Amino acid sequence: MSAPSEWTVGTHLRRIFDIARTGPDTPGGKFMRRFWMPVHSSEDLATGQAKPIRVMSEDFALYRGEGGVAQVIDYRCPHRGAMMHLGWVEGDDIRCVYHGWKFDCSGQCVEMPAEDPGFARKVQMRTYPTREYMGLVFAYFGEGAPPAFPPYPMPVGEGIVENQAPPVVPCNYLQCFENSMDEVHVAFVHKIGGSHSGIYDLPEIAAEETDWGMIRYGRRGNEERISLHYMPNCTRVIVPPMAGLDGAGGWRELYLAFTPIDDENNMWFITNLVGVTGEAAETYKAARQKYWERQKAAGSALDLARDVMDGRVAFADIDHPDRVRVQDFAVQAGQGRIADRSNERLGKSDTAIILWRKIMEREFRAIEEGRPVKQWTPAPAEMVPTLGF
Repeated sequence: MSAPSEWTVGTHLRRIFDIARTGPDTPGGKFMRRFWMPVHSSEDLATGQAKPIRVMSEDFALYRGEGGVAQVIDYRCPHRGAMMHLGWVEGDDIRCVYHGWKFDCSGQCVEMPAEDPGFARKVQMRTYPTREYMGLVFAYFGEGAPPAFPPYPMPVGEGIVENQAPPVVPCNYLQCFENSMDEVHVAFVHKIGGSHSGIYDLPEIAAEETDWGMIRYGRRGNEERISLHYMPNCTRVIVPPMAGLDGAGGWRELYLAFTPIDDENNMWFITNLVGVTGEAAETYKAARQKYWERQKAAGSALDLARDVMDGRVAFADIDHPDRVRVQDFAVQAGQGRIADRSNERLGKSDTAIILWRKIMEREFRAIEEGRPVKQWTPAPAEMVPTLGF
């Protein structure tokens, strides 16, 4: 048991604290900025629309040009600091609402209505590379050229690829990401309500580092469930049918990416492959529509989770169409905005979490010492998660 205990004492405490921080001047922030980061749902960014986004404790403006390309730019105009999302989109350019300065998609100022000709070419704001994939807008906030895209492969099966509305969860991203590595919690947190029937037996956990992140194994007798964790913040796993759909759609392949908004809030980007086609797909869509209506009528899952955390509703009495999310919100956000890990006592069931923290510690040390980090590569398409039974 020596490996778990070394994560609760000495210098490792500072490393654990560092892992949770993603601001621009932190080791974690410098590391996370080496990767593509999902920042918005594609369908929720209309052509000609501009809006603010906050990622890893920094503010940006996001807009979709008339040509259809999503753009991420500096939050404030370099003239007098007005918020750029207050302005309007013209073609693929954006004009500041304050004094009409217009910037193209490279960040170059191209028009200053009240200034001398030639001044505009001297002014430029920073822009950030963007790509769209599986219904999400990704952005790159690091230095130099971005890494290979896409950051992880699409599912290989047939069916419906859909994105759920990304919730904002009031806690540090690492609490949520590590929960996705914790297969044992299913037997307790999600057994209440019966949402994860079939994987309640306690697994023996194993994990190994790969060129793209980590593979986690959950072994139950002769069965083995394989889950994938992509650097730096995405889990791909097989999960039960969506709660409240009476089994419609069956077991799903789920991608769950945890984007830090700041150190105390994160956004869950949830992408599913629902393996249904033809008539079964239509049955699923009808059941999903009814589920959404019940979910809307039931109110906010996060508000109910707050009631649970505050003791106004017992955990065992959670009654909501999205019970699973309420359960996860309460357990993960209930650890605090940034969990105090100084009193943790990790065991063998935490093998995957321990390995991930060791990987991050190694990478952070390299950054602090000015040495190269590992050259992480996108995962191969043939590497897929499995259910194990």
